Amino acid sequence: MQKKFKEKYNESCIKIFKLYKLLYEDKAVYKDVIDIFTEDDEDKQHVILNKYLNTLKVFGIKVNKINNKFVMQNNPFGLKLDMNDIRSIDIFEQFVKILPNGKTRKNLEAFLKMILSKFDENANKMYASIKSTNTADFSFYYSDFREQIEKCETFCQESSIVDLKYLYKGKTLKCRCHAKQMIYDNKHAYIQVYKLDNQQLENILVSNIIEIESIPNQKSQMELPSSVTYKIKGRLASAYNIKENEYVQEVFSDGSKIIVAKNEPTDEILKRLIRYSNECVILAPKNIKNSMINTINDMLKNYE
Repeated sequence: MQKKFKEKYNESCIKIFKLYKLLYEDKAVYKDVIDIFTEDDEDKQHVILNKYLNTLKVFGIKVNKINNKFVMQNNPFGLKLDMNDIRSIDIFEQFVKILPNGKTRKNLEAFLKMILSKFDENANKMYASIKSTNTADFSFYYSDFREQIEKCETFCQESSIVDLKYLYKGKTLKCRCHAKQMIYDNKHAYIQVYKLDNQQLENILVSNIIEIESIPNQKSQMELPSSVTYKIKGRLASAYNIKENEYVQEVFSDGSKIIVAKNEPTDEILKRLIRYSNECVILAPKNIKNSMINTINDMLKNYE
């Protein structure tokens, strides 16, 4: 009698693991689930299935039936993700949806499906909240600027030196630069470049690019280290938090500090430093200092 009980328990364990495996792989279609219990009385299959689903609940695993499929609502062994992770996955999902049909899209959809199936309960809640408020529009990627973006991506991947013609504040500008990386926000794509003439990083909107062509046999060694040195004082110096791309070069007896920032796009560092008002002074390089002077003068013209 004891042997029969052990055999029964072993069979039950195997069935529960088969059921959990289907749920974990997000393959728990009704027919496949019910087939696990084919050896049981056909009239009692549904009753037995409910018993096993209730067993999963005892272990904290919640299961819902959606259409013709059982779906795990929480995964005790799922991925522990924060909101930034969920936003990244949501962005990835938006791009997958606009890919043309083919092997790449099919593989990425399978990968995304696997990631989603590994969400724990908290990740599922965050994901649902993101989906309900998502207004991102990535349709531009494979519409108006698809060819231009793919061209820019290739230049960035190959670390190419490029000749670039683009629009900036209604003017046509030209530069020779090192293609660094692509940057995306909700509706736009940018190429980050390192300008070789003034040694500045700049993010250029792809839709503003008129022409971009690589320069043969040019090496990225032409690029020089990009850094901006500035001095902060007063309350700003005492409360200032050093950024990831910065370090303190010198501290004075009055509490003021000299900071060196590396590889920050010129437009971004100018916007950041101008907010510090008279408690911040750019020391070097001269071209960045002049850019700040020009920015301030342009602002003053609005009050003439």
